[in-house]
Amino acid sequence: MNNILTTLKKELKLIIRDKKSLLMMSLTPLFIPIFVILMSYIYEELTINKDDKTYNIGLNYELTSIEKEMLNKEVKTTIYNNIDELKEAYKSKKIIAYIIKDNNSYNIYANTQSEDGSIVITYITTYLDSYNNYLGQNYLVSNNIDLNKVYNNINYNINEIKGESLFGNQIILMAITFTIMAITLSCIYTSTDSTAGEKERGTLETILTFPVDRKELILGKYLAISLSGLVTLLIGVFLSIISLYFVKNNFTIYDNVIFNINIKTISLTILILIFYTLFISGVCITIASFTKSFKEAQSALTPISLVTCIPMFLEMLNINISGTLSFVPIINHTVVVNNILTGTINTNNIIIIIVTSIIYIILLLLFINKMYKSEKILFS
Repeated sequence: MNNILTTLKKELKLIIRDKKSLLMMSLTPLFIPIFVILMSYIYEELTINKDDKTYNIGLNYELTSIEKEMLNKEVKTTIYNNIDELKEAYKSKKIIAYIIKDNNSYNIYANTQSEDGSIVITYITTYLDSYNNYLGQNYLVSNNIDLNKVYNNINYNINEIKGESLFGNQIILMAITFTIMAITLSCIYTSTDSTAGEKERGTLETILTFPVDRKELILGKYLAISLSGLVTLLIGVFLSIISLYFVKNNFTIYDNVIFNINIKTISLTILILIFYTLFISGVCITIASFTKSFKEAQSALTPISLVTCIPMFLEMLNINISGTLSFVPIINHTVVVNNILTGTINTNNIIIIIVTSIIYIILLLLFINKMYKSEKILFS
């Protein structure tokens, strides 16, 4: 135990003395509030712009007063004399869609693959459906048919429930992803210096001449790297909570959103991220131990930081992590923490993460211990 503590103290002193390591541990999490606030600002600007936007469409017919009332106020119409003028106006981008009426047939032309095109198509079809219903009602009235028996057979009301929101879920997922990325970067840098850096400097050979068992050396290094990751974890979680509360109180897009942030969810989040930190520390030491220099280790470990973004895309695509994916590290850590903070606490998934993380950590430490017994790997 004394040798483990001695190794731990030595590694921590190296980390504290190395300004780059300290920057990775403390400054990397600062990107969390920057991106959370920036993306919230972009989401809100997009929402405001959509509300204020007008869509110009072309017609080859006159609208009746009834049709003008039914057409969305955001849609502005211009009448053209013939089809060629409509096509020319569309090509010159004076209009984003046009309607050609031939008796009772309406042909709508628009680029449905574009955002504006799909929105204006919705407005046009809504207006035409309303006008079609209006004409049908007139026909029924003219034939003395009770409209209530045709249209009012059922009633329904929409009651808004405050809670889940697309913007809210994405911003929480982003905060989690950047926290995990910050932890990963911290572990990558410290493990690189602790393994490949010592090889390059030639200090590893000197350390191995001391009366320190290699298991004790590995545990000391592992604990030091894990501690650096845990410091980043606490800073990241703190900044995530602060930034989420800030955007909640300062951006209108979150007015009807409830962030599930309380002592219970924060505790569960930290617990899961602790297991993630212990796991990723072992992964970083394992990969870095195969390299010969600091630069080579960084090149080998950089892809891991990119892998941390994969769960964010899986969640955005609504891919369920049940089944095999619930046993895949990084993916299950990110998605389960996101579910916890958005109101879904699945006890089974939490247990799976804890148990599998413990198994992975033990296997990694056993593998690292085996590696450190190999002179070829240590001194190649």
